[in-house]
Amino acid sequence: MCGCYLANNSKLILGLGSNLGCREIYLKRAITRLTCGDLCILRNPEISKVYESPALVPSGAPDHWNLPYLNCAISGDPLVGIDELLPAVKEIEESIGRSKGERWAPRVIDIDILWWPDMSVIKEDLQIPHRGILDRSFVVKPLRDLIPEDSLEGLSFRDHAMRLSETDESIARYAPESDYKVNFPELMGILNITPDSFSDGGLYLDPEEALGHARMLIKSGAGILDLGAESTRPDGQRTGHSVEWDRLEPVLQGLRDMQNDKSFRISLDSRNPETVRKALDIGIDLINDVTGFSDPKMLEIAQGTDVPLVFMHSLSVPVVKGESIPKSSDPIQFLQNWTCEKLEKFSQNGISRKRLIFDPGIGFGKTHEQNWQILGRSSELHRLDIPLLIGHSRKSFFELVTDKPSEERDPETLEVSDMLANNRVEILRVHDVEIHDSYFRNQFFEFSVNFLLNEDRR
Repeated sequence: MCGCYLANNSKLILGLGSNLGCREIYLKRAITRLTCGDLCILRNPEISKVYESPALVPSGAPDHWNLPYLNCAISGDPLVGIDELLPAVKEIEESIGRSKGERWAPRVIDIDILWWPDMSVIKEDLQIPHRGILDRSFVVKPLRDLIPEDSLEGLSFRDHAMRLSETDESIARYAPESDYKVNFPELMGILNITPDSFSDGGLYLDPEEALGHARMLIKSGAGILDLGAESTRPDGQRTGHSVEWDRLEPVLQGLRDMQNDKSFRISLDSRNPETVRKALDIGIDLINDVTGFSDPKMLEIAQGTDVPLVFMHSLSVPVVKGESIPKSSDPIQFLQNWTCEKLEKFSQNGISRKRLIFDPGIGFGKTHEQNWQILGRSSELHRLDIPLLIGHSRKSFFELVTDKPSEERDPETLEVSDMLANNRVEILRVHDVEIHDSYFRNQFFEFSVNFLLNEDRR
């Protein structure tokens, strides 16, 4: 699992920082791009703790530049040479959303080349070891985590970290909650306000019951709530816009009020353009279209907003029983080809790749065996170089391994979620957020407890 803090002195070490937007998401995304997919430049990665520190800003800088940073470091065996390294890093930064700006301005991601043992480079655009490396606790502490006994200018990084702890007023502080969010998938809680969803249909049709369930999901650890008012189960009936909106509006208004004092994002699970337009007027943070924005009107809406877009692969919505990807096809290659065509379509319509999240559509147009194969090989989908969201919770493909009814399949769902976390899937869409958050936090505790107990002595 990503997040273990062992070190190998032969590895290249990069520093990651973010002080704009959802900082943990950008750090997570950088780690994935650096270690998976076609842009990958590191293998066998090891990740430091995550630290928070004040921004370094010059005198006279605008007040809005003074945003705290999250920082960590990642080490790994380099897959590129020294001449290719800086361009590769810049390409990854750009793919995540960094744009050109003033030198000290806030940024969604900053990737610095910190350390490469036995490598010394001094150029106009690149210096190894990184310039100023020993003056900044947000650099030294991550290096201390990864290579505590390696030395620079006569002291080990362990000793340098101790030295800065005694003298640096803007000391970097360990941020355990952010560390957890960086190292484990974001949990998207399912909020179905439908009478006929396959697992929880009819439970939250009353707006107050729906909002009560939303509060529980957030308290349990959901960073996103996926709000849907139309079932896409097999043989489901299309819900008209007016019915869908009547279900959605009071709950969406309540969720927006809830955001005043709770930190979470609202995702709208809808394929109806009229519904999406009205929801955008109230305020949503993601659009989740299970038809992959195949409707030109949905593409037009996407062009007119800047919210992230989740596009899912499906052959038909609602699901048609027995319809699937051709059994002679490799399902991962089929999904990659389909997604590349979609990415080209988005590009032709002026929709930035940086806004896109791909959902392979587990249970939508796949046999049970194909679903299992896609889940097991989900790491291969990182070749698309866009974030992955997977919704596998309680679905019918579990019938190959259990005869439990859907509402009792949370333990099986969790086992698959653990595999997906190790495959660096960024977002997991689940019914039972609580058992997922508890499980991942226990894993996190196992590899972080020693650091927490000994931090004062470091």
